[in-house]
Amino acid sequence: MLERARTAWRALGRPERGVLAAFAIALAVGFTWGLPNSNTWAVDSISPRSCGLGAIVETYWPGHFHTYPPLHMALLTLLSLPWIALAALRAGPSVDALGDELIKPLYMTGIEISARALAAAMALGLVWNTMRWWTRIQGRPAGVGAGIVTATNATLVYYAHTGNLEVPYLFWATWALVEMDRVMSGEPREHHALLFSAAAVLSKDQSAAALLLPLPFALVIVPWFARRASPTRRRLLGAIGIGALFYGLVSGAIVNPQGFRRRVAFLLGPASQTWAGYPRGLHGASLLLGDALRGIPHFTSGPLAVTAVAGIAVAMGSGRVVDRARSALPLLAAVSFTLLFTLSARRSEDRFLLPQTLFVLPYAAVAVGSAWLAWPRARLVTGALATACVVPALIGAASMDATLVVDSRYDAERFLASLPPMSRVEIYGTSVFLPRMPPALRVTRPGVEAVADRQRIPGVTELVDPSMDPRSRSPDVIVLATAL
Repeated sequence: MLERARTAWRALGRPERGVLAAFAIALAVGFTWGLPNSNTWAVDSISPRSCGLGAIVETYWPGHFHTYPPLHMALLTLLSLPWIALAALRAGPSVDALGDELIKPLYMTGIEISARALAAAMALGLVWNTMRWWTRIQGRPAGVGAGIVTATNATLVYYAHTGNLEVPYLFWATWALVEMDRVMSGEPREHHALLFSAAAVLSKDQSAAALLLPLPFALVIVPWFARRASPTRRRLLGAIGIGALFYGLVSGAIVNPQGFRRRVAFLLGPASQTWAGYPRGLHGASLLLGDALRGIPHFTSGPLAVTAVAGIAVAMGSGRVVDRARSALPLLAAVSFTLLFTLSARRSEDRFLLPQTLFVLPYAAVAVGSAWLAWPRARLVTGALATACVVPALIGAASMDATLVVDSRYDAERFLASLPPMSRVEIYGTSVFLPRMPPALRVTRPGVEAVADRQRIPGVTELVDPSMDPRSRSPDVIVLATAL
């Protein structure tokens, strides 16, 4: 695997290497955000707690299930094993003692660093997938431009700093889409397309929404029209069987069917509809789409988004039918995700719009590249357009890095560190929103829920207080941190 990565790197040209190197620098800035810590500051991250405490076992335990699919969690669990072994050596064989030891900052920080390193590697792989995909579709200038557009996506930069599942599933999904394009070009890559698609879904279920329309389009419809390749050809049927078997085994559907059914019921019920933010029907959809358009600056720049729309027309306005179909595949993936997930889940958080931006915004590179070639005398104007597109997006990505570096919780930590030793501090909220507590303070966390239902913080005394009234305890300082 390492030798293959070296070979791929040597095969890259200087522009592609430059894009990846610049993106790597963006990922290095703020890499230690919130560390060392007994938890992470990234909401909905599966590291370090879920993987570090072996929650993947739930997927295969009869009748049990875990919220997230197991593939990425399995990778993180493997990376966590040295830290788990070290904690076991110190704590002994008791499961409770191991749990108490493992949540200490030493182990959790090591586990979190490995998770972020893997996310950064997959983010670089995602940009690489994007460049080779668009190079195949529209040529090398478009491929390099697509890489620049993707590397300056501020939301992608954020998630590449975390143990969340957004980067892993999009890494596998973009790789699957590259393989679909190869099938559309006539290469026998059906097995690869379906295995990488399964890997995406096994990393995060919602990736299926981005792939459900592209898969039949790329593997059945386009090959049939282009060269009358049978929809029931042996190679495709074999690939479907292997992909289904891979998914069934890894997901637990074969070895733990009851738990798998319970998990699917959870995903289609409380996990999706509880958090819906818009009403059902056309009115809710229009509100969601309006918020999505207003959220474009969270990902890129307005000029780049407008140029991407022009790029769609350019990409599909000429050429053979097969070439236009290949150029339509990124747009189809974006439409598929929007119809099958975003509008169904009725949510418009940035992470639920990230796939569309990664698939659609690179069309801007097509528009700029076409203008550059079509109007040689106007290249100064074309260069100015490219600059107007990219610079605001680049500033947004840099601002994201700066936000991590100057997180306001660092200011709170400096204030807490200035308090006299043994000062009484009460904290309200979960560890993912809280600053780290200096060990010299006496820290209490009251709450209405049972202590067993909380995610523990080392060195913090847990207290059940139905009234949530701190006056009886008279703390010196109260730290309040919530999601809002």
